[in-house]
Amino acid sequence: MPGKLNQMVLKEYAARFTAKVLSDFYHTKEVINGQELLSLTPSKQINLGIISRLFDQWKSDAQAFRSPYFNFESKEVQDALQEFMNTVSRHISIGRDDLQPMLLEATTDALLLLLAPADYFERKLKAMPNFTYDVENAKRLTKYTHIHQGIARALALRLTDSGEKFVYVNKALGWLAEMMAAGASLDDVAPYVEEFSTVLPLHVNSIVPQSSSVSETVIAPPAPAGKSFFDTALSDTPASGYQAPPVASAPVASKPAPQPVQPVASTSLNSHYKVDVPPSHEDATYGSVQVKVDSILKSIALGHRFMFVNQLFDRDSDAFDKSMRELDQAGTFEEARSLMAGKFASLYGWDMNSEAVADLLALVKRRYN
Repeated sequence: MPGKLNQMVLKEYAARFTAKVLSDFYHTKEVINGQELLSLTPSKQINLGIISRLFDQWKSDAQAFRSPYFNFESKEVQDALQEFMNTVSRHISIGRDDLQPMLLEATTDALLLLLAPADYFERKLKAMPNFTYDVENAKRLTKYTHIHQGIARALALRLTDSGEKFVYVNKALGWLAEMMAAGASLDDVAPYVEEFSTVLPLHVNSIVPQSSSVSETVIAPPAPAGKSFFDTALSDTPASGYQAPPVASAPVASKPAPQPVQPVASTSLNSHYKVDVPPSHEDATYGSVQVKVDSILKSIALGHRFMFVNQLFDRDSDAFDKSMRELDQAGTFEEARSLMAGKFASLYGWDMNSEAVADLLALVKRRYN
């Protein structure tokens, strides 16, 4: 996205947004529980950001129980500790002062993701443990990304198609740069700006010249007993979430509508939110990662399509579509590979050792698994 973010304005807005949300919620309550966190703000991305940070703290607290004087590798101990931690997660109770830093960080992150997605994903990749991007990191990045989620899924797809269990972050950063340079399709900004503006008017032009956007907040039923809140916070059944408090004359004095108190004991953080991954034919951006596909042409992610058309088919979209249909009609993977190495490589002057050809071959292989 062209233009540099005005960090001072962004941070000021995030601070005012955070103060408004906290004032609205804690005007009538002392603490917030897990169920209420899922619809704390109208921005699903912000809510996910809080849950992600809470999940990290939950894991850190579990590690704190370990001691060199006891056998924590014992299955009985591991099972008991897991049951205990799951129970703890279903009794979330956070006061205003403790929630404030998490909400502020999540709001700042959400604004960065919305308005400067390349910078956001670059920061996330560089912060990954051991400077590696692996399957677990790919899942986590996708799970906690709502705005411009297509980019997170495209990165996961590149890792899957590479056949590697992990790559160093430098490699993933290269993939990210290719996607953005190829004109990766981003979400429309307008719906997300409206979500922010429900709480506090967001004037995008004061932060950056242009932007992009995503979806809605969801809240789901309580998690089943025996699981952690973090196993169930992304459920399949979204429902209406955040409700804006009544408008008042003073900007921070509005009072939220009373919310029913949910039975905290049955609420569990990681399974009330579920990453919305639409079927591949409904996904206009990148497509979902699949082991086997029925059609090469229909399964190719938009980011990959840009790369293939530009690098392999002389920027001719019709030639690309025709060639993909030919590959779809091949009887076996060997026939499809021969078609690529013979006809297409000669016709378009391919370097069969290039990364673009390797990526296309990996996608074609999924057709014939």
